[in-house]
Amino acid sequence: MSESVDVAALYLLNVRARMQGVKALGDGALAQLREHEIGTALSAEGNSAGVLVQHLAGNMRSRWGGLRLGYSAAVEGEAGTRNRDAEFEPHLSTWSELQAAWEGGWDIFFAALEHLTPADLTRTLTIRGEVHTVLEAVQRQVAHYSGHVYQLIFLVKTLRGTEWQILSIARGESAAFNAQMHSKRGQKGG
Repeated sequence: MSESVDVAALYLLNVRARMQGVKALGDGALAQLREHEIGTALSAEGNSAGVLVQHLAGNMRSRWGGLRLGYSAAVEGEAGTRNRDAEFEPHLSTWSELQAAWEGGWDIFFAALEHLTPADLTRTLTIRGEVHTVLEAVQRQVAHYSGHVYQLIFLVKTLRGTEWQILSIARGESAAFNAQMHSKRGQKGG
């Protein structure tokens, strides 16, 4: 195996793990959202959790639906049936609708990542007629999805206020967390 294929394989493993982590953060935020808040935005032009989930799911279906069983030549990364503008009109109002859209979109994205091979990363696909390598398309979506998940976290954290349950390291707890991580590393290596 050549060095570039090794790096490509490592990249695919890493991006899968990192995006599982991003999804987990979104899961943690959604778990703190109350059903009556699904349509709540922080401003007149802001997006609600329901709209953010609709948009993410729509983008994931459009970008990755054609790749969920593996790469094929001449793949279009923007499904002709997608109505992006409708993703920003509130449609989701129940937990079951929200969860179905959220999980359905991520399932498609992760299935596509799982079926990509290191050699696929240098192949091309188009998004709205613009040619991308698969690597470029993945990186584009990593940034896009992460951005919207962090918007979702900010939204729910603002709605919860002092009731917010931290999804990472709590303020003032960095030293204890670092010590715990070093201790675990020492136990594995020793």
